[in-house]
Amino acid sequence: MIKYLIIIFCLLFVSQGNIVSSKEQKKIGKVTGLEIPRFVSLKKSKTFLRRGPGKSYKIDWILERNNYPLMIIAEHEHWRQVVDFQGDIGWVYFRLLSGNRTIIVSKDDIFLRKKANNDSDPIGILKYGVVGELIESTENACNAKFKNLRGWTNKNDVWGC
Repeated sequence: MIKYLIIIFCLLFVSQGNIVSSKEQKKIGKVTGLEIPRFVSLKKSKTFLRRGPGKSYKIDWILERNNYPLMIIAEHEHWRQVVDFQGDIGWVYFRLLSGNRTIIVSKDDIFLRKKANNDSDPIGILKYGVVGELIESTENACNAKFKNLRGWTNKNDVWGC
């Protein structure tokens, strides 16, 4: 009897280890083999966000901004399920997406700074909804280019970093 209890205990312990390690593994897309979720941007200024992965599905949203950042959360054949910074979800044809990383300002009137720290001098003020090209990111800040200004923003003030 004790022998069986030891075996059951060992099996439970081993299965818990597998559960923990599976949570630590990153999700990989079955179509592309790339990590999910991941950030992308729009190639075109007019893109349809559909209810499902195909042209027969209803269009819920029309995205009308070039380089608009999106997050891919699922893949199905040539379609990618995406979410935007406001939480809107839909499906986009893969050829309309770019791997170029962009960010969008998600708060009103944030500072664009010379350096990554909050003590650095501001070089500009960014309005809600402004899109910039992501250059690099650190743990707390994003270096991005907004038209002719290049600087750092706090990660909590933008989406897509």
